[in-house]
Amino acid sequence: MVRIGGGGVPVVTAVAARRPERIVTHAANRDEAEALGAALGENGYTVECVLLQSVALDTSAWTERERAVVFLLSGLRSDLAP
Repeated sequence: MVRIGGGGVPVVTAVAARRPERIVTHAANRDEAEALGAALGENGYTVECVLLQSVALDTSAWTERERAVVFLLSGLRSDLAP
């Protein structure tokens, strides 16, 4: 497994060319997630994506203080996918 911490589509494509069993990466927005997912798919990986969202709350008033969103992508080499 290879975890990619950044670099976008060019890095995902370069790593996919090495044919690791699984590639895991993340995206900050939907457009980036779609581009990374497409790059994985075009390079022979079955792609799964989840959206994680975190909301910090001020419990004295139960109001939202901060929100964070990230897309997590996992690509499994298609010849290994169930």
